[in-house]
Amino acid sequence: MSSRAPKLVQKSSLRFLRGRRRKSFSDSNRRPTSHQNPKPSIPLLIDIKSTSDLSKALHLFYSADPHEQDYPCSCALIYRLARVRNFHCVDTLLEHIRSQRIRCRDTMFNVLIKHYGKAKLPEKAIDLFDSIRSFNCPANSPTLQNLNFLLDALVESGGGQKGTTTAEDFLLRTKRELGIQPNVVSYNIVIKGWLAMKEVDNAYQVLDEMLNRRVNPSTVTYNMMIGFLSKNGSLEKAKALKEKMCRNGGVRPNAITYALLMEGMCREGKYGDAKKILFDMDYWGCKPKLANYGVLMSDRCRNGSYEEAKELVVEMKKRKYKPDVVTYNILVNHLCKEGRMDEAYKVMMDMELERRYGVRPDASMYRMIVDGFCRIGEFEKGLGVMNTMLVDGHCPREETFRCMIGGLCNGGRWSDACLVASEMEKRKMRVDLEGWRALVGGVCLENGGRPEKAPA
Repeated sequence: MSSRAPKLVQKSSLRFLRGRRRKSFSDSNRRPTSHQNPKPSIPLLIDIKSTSDLSKALHLFYSADPHEQDYPCSCALIYRLARVRNFHCVDTLLEHIRSQRIRCRDTMFNVLIKHYGKAKLPEKAIDLFDSIRSFNCPANSPTLQNLNFLLDALVESGGGQKGTTTAEDFLLRTKRELGIQPNVVSYNIVIKGWLAMKEVDNAYQVLDEMLNRRVNPSTVTYNMMIGFLSKNGSLEKAKALKEKMCRNGGVRPNAITYALLMEGMCREGKYGDAKKILFDMDYWGCKPKLANYGVLMSDRCRNGSYEEAKELVVEMKKRKYKPDVVTYNILVNHLCKEGRMDEAYKVMMDMELERRYGVRPDASMYRMIVDGFCRIGEFEKGLGVMNTMLVDGHCPREETFRCMIGGLCNGGRWSDACLVASEMEKRKMRVDLEGWRALVGGVCLENGGRPEKAPA
């Protein structure tokens, strides 16, 4: 044993040294990291982004050497001009980009088409799409992504039926003239446009056209249709569409699909049927989500059945679901609307026990409770919640601060009102004239009428 030990040590030592050699060799041939070989900075781009004066940024670009006027610099200017809707300068810059044959990518056209849609300029969006091939772009331009951005811009900006009709016409035109095959996203955009105008028959026609063209509808497609039908009193049609969705194959109803159907049932007063779907989902191969419980909780709260809503939270925990802040916000929102602030506050305190599981009040919950206490004149309790809110890194609305100052001053809590005002100042919010009058008057009264002690 002792005579073989040194040989074993030698072999293991050799393996260790060989591994070290391989490691050092690979280390020497490894690509340098970004810290070792940073990307070269572009001086013109840095100047354009750091210049607050847009006209000066344009001057820097046009006066630069042609080799500096590259795609990043052009995009930076295009985006800034589009954000302020200076489309006249955008047109001039686009013509310069085209004449100088600056290499372009899809992103610039997508962003610009989106801004045209927001500005209600569908004609300019169409003109830009039609002119993409005249720029120095890849050979496959315009792309499917360009088309989808255009369709969305037309639906958003085209003025109702006209815009959606134009978008639908583009689906046929691009296939015939440009060879672009629309995908499910393309059809979903048009369906969304028709549903926004409550033209459900036209939306059905687009859905049928998808199937005829062998473009498989997605879960989003069916959910849009089912959601619209459920909200507009066509629950039976929504159920039939869900069955059609199952028959066509390829896509399966998800938790959102069932949540939309449950909402429709609750609107028609069929809470029992909606709750039955919740338990049937497991049988159908779809695990319930928090959204499904949220539908039932919202219905119970709207009907004033808060105990049933709380029982649903207990039931969720029994079934190993962890309620999130959105779940608790449903209860808090309805309780605050009815002025039942002590109960709403208790819900938040019960939720505090879940902090170790990552559940904690968010800004909306704090705001609902603070505003609720202010509405019923319980400013001291509201101030306590506000302090916790500020410690947690959330901020009340400016109107809430002002209401709190007025309420505390009326209750003789001058020092607390001054602290609230100082919190406003820290967040660059302004106390209104009435608030300052109440603060100055209160501080003067507290100090024996000496105005020099009033806050500046």
